[in-house]
Order: sequence, then structure tokens, then C-alpha cells
Amino acid sequence: MPGNYPQEKRKLVRFLITIPLKHIKISMRSFNSSCTHDISAQGVGLITPEELPVNTPLILCLKIPDNGEEISLEAEVVWSTRMSSEQYRSGLKLKNNPIKPIPLVLRTIYSKL
Repeated sequence: MPGNYPQEKRKLVRFLITIPLKHIKISMRSFNSSCTHDISAQGVGLITPEELPVNTPLILCLKIPDNGEEISLEAEVVWSTRMSSEQYRSGLKLKNNPIKPIPLVLRTIYSKL
């Protein structure tokens, strides 16, 4: 039944793609490894082993699989939820540095062929 699902509020298309990345809380000194769940021009869905509190500023370092290029981005945690005892999923809003997700997705897919 179409009326039973929440309405999608996102204005930009999200691409379900796993891209390895490192993230660091701006207040910390060491990077943690994680991966994307999805990406858009203005946001990233992130899977992490630890909870990221809402409003936490982060620096992301996406590692593109086809050539190892690293893309640094600043982001802020908008929401976070527990998926299992060892995984959390968070929604991040990119700050002042939108990305072009289609080339990233295509390069990631191409690297796996």
C-alpha cells in the first residue's frame, strides 16, 4: 500500500555504493576505517564500528578503488542509529564541499570489473 511508507525527503539522488574511507573526529588525532553505505552530492551514509554523536564534525578521506586517489571532505553527523552490536549507520551532511557522486560510483564499479 503506497500510503504506508514514509515520504522521501531527500532532494538529491543517493547512490548505494561501498567505498572505503577513513574518518576522524575533528577533536581527535587518529583516523578510523569505515565505509560508505551511500553517497550524494551533499551527503554520505556511513557504516562505522562506533557510534557517532549527532552534530559531531568529521573529516572524511574517501579512497577511490580504481587508482587509490584520496578525496578529503568535511562533514557533520546529522543522525546515527545502531544496526547491530558492532555496527552503526550515520547520515552525514557535507560542509562547503559538495562532491560529484556519479563519477565516484562509476569509478568504483569499474574497479570491481
